[in-house]
Amino acid sequence: MCLSSFFILKVSVQKKLEEVMKNQILSIGIDIGTTTTQIIFSKIALKNTSSLFLLPEVKITSATIIYKSNIYFTPLISKEKIDLKAIQDIITMEYKNANILKTEASTGAVIITGETCRKENSEKVLKYLSDFAGDFVVATAGPDLEGILAGFGAGAAMASKNYTSKVVNFDIGGGTTNASVFWDGQAIDSFALNIGGRLIQLDIAGKITYVSDKIKPLIESLKLNLHLGITPDFQTLKILTDCFSQMFLNINEKLDLDVEVERLFIHHKHKGIYAEFIMFSGGVAEFIYSKEEINTIDAVIRYGDIGPLLGYSIRKAFENSKEKTLESIEKIRATVIGAGSHSLKLSGSTIVYDDNLLPIKNIPIIKLFCEDVDLPNMQNIIYEKLKLYDDATSVAIAFRGPKSPSYLQIKSMAEAIVNAFNPYINPIIVIVEQDFAKALGQCIGNLLKGSKGIICLDKIKVDNGDYVDIGKSISNAVPVVIKTLIFNI
Repeated sequence: MCLSSFFILKVSVQKKLEEVMKNQILSIGIDIGTTTTQIIFSKIALKNTSSLFLLPEVKITSATIIYKSNIYFTPLISKEKIDLKAIQDIITMEYKNANILKTEASTGAVIITGETCRKENSEKVLKYLSDFAGDFVVATAGPDLEGILAGFGAGAAMASKNYTSKVVNFDIGGGTTNASVFWDGQAIDSFALNIGGRLIQLDIAGKITYVSDKIKPLIESLKLNLHLGITPDFQTLKILTDCFSQMFLNINEKLDLDVEVERLFIHHKHKGIYAEFIMFSGGVAEFIYSKEEINTIDAVIRYGDIGPLLGYSIRKAFENSKEKTLESIEKIRATVIGAGSHSLKLSGSTIVYDDNLLPIKNIPIIKLFCEDVDLPNMQNIIYEKLKLYDDATSVAIAFRGPKSPSYLQIKSMAEAIVNAFNPYINPIIVIVEQDFAKALGQCIGNLLKGSKGIICLDKIKVDNGDYVDIGKSISNAVPVVIKTLIFNI
């Protein structure tokens, strides 16, 4: 090659890489919570982080919020039904206010959170909105993922890096508290609690109009006169909110919890990891970080619930404790910002996929092995696990895999996968943690000879019980969201 040709090639390659590096995608976050509904729009920047002559490796380098919607009270037809038409009108209006078209969104998250998840039409609403609002990658999040997204949005992940310490974030909404513990920017624990500002609701006269069944055992154990139709005094309500606030202290200090308090955990308890710093987000956090004194029943009921008093109780409890608190960078908007800006991963350029199959949503994941691949039994293991699902259900299989597999190992894995999937017409979806998806996917493709579709991704870590959404390709990478169990209430 002559010198001039080399420079033409170099300029051509460099130009191509610069195009990749300038790529931005628009991400939408929609959070339909117990109390509020809100939307954010973010620009996510993508960059090729490989050197000039290596294969491009596209990564997310920044997420910038470009628009925040108004905060709306979540519209309900009744206590058991979400008002879908009103939600649709809110989304349509906010797209217009932001001067953004639905077709411009590359990815996003529609998340129904807290007690709203338990509404009888929540799954129907979610399915409709994920198509109506845009061609989104993610459609829902379980309580653990919700806590992680809120932790990202609140700044706990970033703080754990800056302080080189563990940071726990409690995102306290109307119906639930979703918590996550971060260390060096990574979530190392997440859990959820039936603690929130709207678990007791009151009218303008101070009369109780709603008490959540989730907290009735605790109320009884505290011997508090809090039930429908009565007008409680300030001190009685404060005994309950003080109990909630003490629970946050006890969780982080790894103290024993009462049986009634333990029952407030959703699905599972925390891991008992001590965090050096504590943060709060969610609507209740607006009162935790304020200076306002809340010491009358009129101050409590301004929003028709105990949210302000709960925030005040937490503020006072932590002012008098040895725990170190940090102020979150986002409070009521933390979850929606996390959903819109931090739910996305990219599986890079050395992968195999058919864009005609994408996007796909809510694909259950089967993790085959805890550690090393059991090659001799791999086909039988896949086959037995696939039998747990209906023939029409697409399933993704996942495993860690060797760090530098030989050709014979890749061929053996490919044969096991193809043979196990042979009775099924659905595409073969494979997720590996190590970096060999391209080789494995091509080997699977050669064996299939076009008989079915193939998606093979790498550098993605998953667990049994997770679900995956995979979007259409962006700069030779595909957007991926891993989600916890859907509607596991």
